[in-house]
Amino acid sequence: MCVASQPIHAEGLESARLFEEAVGVGTPPGHPLASRASVSVEELADLPFITARQGHWIRRLLDRLFAARGLTPKIVCESDEPSAIAGLISAGLGVGLVPAFALRAAARVPGAWVAVDSADCRRTVTLFWSADSRLSAAARLMRATITDWDWTAGAPRDER
Repeated sequence: MCVASQPIHAEGLESARLFEEAVGVGTPPGHPLASRASVSVEELADLPFITARQGHWIRRLLDRLFAARGLTPKIVCESDEPSAIAGLISAGLGVGLVPAFALRAAARVPGAWVAVDSADCRRTVTLFWSADSRLSAAARLMRATITDWDWTAGAPRDER
């Protein structure tokens, strides 16, 4: 099984959509955008970005948002570690795309989260598994637990 934030196009996979959420811009404390409710992609064009490397879902989203408007993001740092990206943003080295899910993290990095005025600035998180293999009882239980979880409430659906 695999939980992914981007589509996996391969034969023989089954999937279950877990949740969809907005992706906003994380800014350091005191940044000019920090007090805003939303921002356009065009307004982000000249800002330094901290992001993931090519191939990561957040980088693909950043590149797609900018390319759709004929823009190129100004990337000043790349990291494969979400907590490093958050730390670099918080330290004031740039801004970056941050999923709304990160706002519920226990160890939230200081800064602001600003909505992006773009309907396609979202991610869908999906569980994938092989359609051809027989899942063990434990794997079936894990799949049921993950797919039955209420990701927006942060609790199993039957405990609400």
